[in-house]
Amino acid sequence: MAVRTTLPSSPMKTLFIYLKLAALVVIPVLLLVLPATYFDSGQPKCVSVLLLGQECYGCGMTRGLMHLIHFDLAEAIYYHPLSVVVFPLLAFLWARWFWRGMQQLKQTGTAG
Repeated sequence: MAVRTTLPSSPMKTLFIYLKLAALVVIPVLLLVLPATYFDSGQPKCVSVLLLGQECYGCGMTRGLMHLIHFDLAEAIYYHPLSVVVFPLLAFLWARWFWRGMQQLKQTGTAG
C-alpha cells in the first residue's frame, strides 16, 4: 500500500479543489431552496422524450428526487418509484466526493 505524503501543490489545483467543494455545498442547498415542484412542469428535459417522443426508464427521476429532497415521499414515489433507492446512493456518492475533496485539500497543506 502506497503511503501518501503532503505534496507541493499548484495554486490552480488548489483552486480547483475549492471550486469542487463549493459546488458540492452550493448545489444541494440550491435544490433545497427551490420549491419541490420546480421541475414538475415545463418542457421535458429527457433526450428520449425530446427526440423519440417515448419515455425512458429514468423519466421522472429528477422530479422524484426533488420531491424526496423536500421530504414528500408520496410524490417522489408517484414520479419514479426507484427514487427512494437512488437518493441514498446519490447521498453516499456526494459524501464520498466531499470527503475525498477534503482529503485532497489536506494533502495540499492548505486545509485549516
